[in-house]
Amino acid sequence: MIWTEKGDVIHGLTGGGDRTEWILPDSFRDGKEHLFYIELACNGMFGCAIGDTIQPPPPDRTFQLSTADIVAVNLEARALDIDFWEIGDAAREFPGDSWERHYALEICNSIMNTFIEGDGSHEAIKKCREIARKYIGDVDSSKVYDSDKPELITAVGHCHIDTCWLWPWAETKRKVARSWSNQCDLMDRYPELRFCCSQAQQYKWLSIYYPSVFDRVKEKVKNGTFQPIGGSWVEHDTNMPSGESLVRQFIYGQRFFESHFGKRCTTFWLPDTFGYSAQLPQLCRLAGMARFFTQKLSWNNINNFPHTTFNWVSLDGTQVLCHMPPSETYTAEAHFGDVKRSVSQHKSLDQDASYLRQGRRRWRTDLDPY
Repeated sequence: MIWTEKGDVIHGLTGGGDRTEWILPDSFRDGKEHLFYIELACNGMFGCAIGDTIQPPPPDRTFQLSTADIVAVNLEARALDIDFWEIGDAAREFPGDSWERHYALEICNSIMNTFIEGDGSHEAIKKCREIARKYIGDVDSSKVYDSDKPELITAVGHCHIDTCWLWPWAETKRKVARSWSNQCDLMDRYPELRFCCSQAQQYKWLSIYYPSVFDRVKEKVKNGTFQPIGGSWVEHDTNMPSGESLVRQFIYGQRFFESHFGKRCTTFWLPDTFGYSAQLPQLCRLAGMARFFTQKLSWNNINNFPHTTFNWVSLDGTQVLCHMPPSETYTAEAHFGDVKRSVSQHKSLDQDASYLRQGRRRWRTDLDPY
């Protein structure tokens, strides 16, 4: 985690190939000396155990910082890497008898041959990108989506942080600061980015231990780019707790969001819970939420759940509009395969328009029951 000289967290880093870079801010490019601190936490991505991840970490395990450099990134080469991955993903995802798959393989081979022949030079990279455009089109990454056709997919960023899992308790608090400061940095550079995150407990930790980051988050919430979601105190189980426990989750969660951000959450967000109480639609409505988002049902290896967008009706007749991402994961990276599955595995395409009309009508009339 990177701190300023004043003690403010400004960015988070993760080893192992993910989030290993911090872009120096423009304010540093003034010819003066600048001081910042890097805090290291010796943890693996999923705890520190050897073998089974639920085992305790060995006391003699060590970590070593191997690289710390200031570099000028070859942006064209990085863009080519992304181009090549996406076209390769198309070759992996399209059916074996499709022209799209065969053309993707042809383009990938042509890129590799051109790159090798040019020995990876700048000119060779430019030629490779021109070849890539034959498949992916002339994409200008500096422009926001602009077309007279409606978008098929809307991507919203999300960082799923288990409040208590395989890492130390204090690490959860650091993860929140690292992850959300990164998102604020991305929003500064990409105003079109939208990011959502749940769990009032994590927002509270941020306000206590990293108040400067919490102030940045509140500013983004006010602008509508950082979007609190979920309405509950944590992402909780819904089968073992009593009804009173579930009610308290929503009371304390919604009270926190309304007091700190000026409004309640309208979507109950529970992507990683193994089981759902039949009374949830009633409780969601009473807490001011008309929508429910989950994903874990798609992990069932016995029964294939038949819907992705549907109305869930509780025992008393109360209902909420539910959605489960067709990509069947809450960690989709928006690669070609993730986007393709979001369309091809969507089981409610024939009903989406009616659900939206129906939902908008209801949300206007009875979203807040108080």
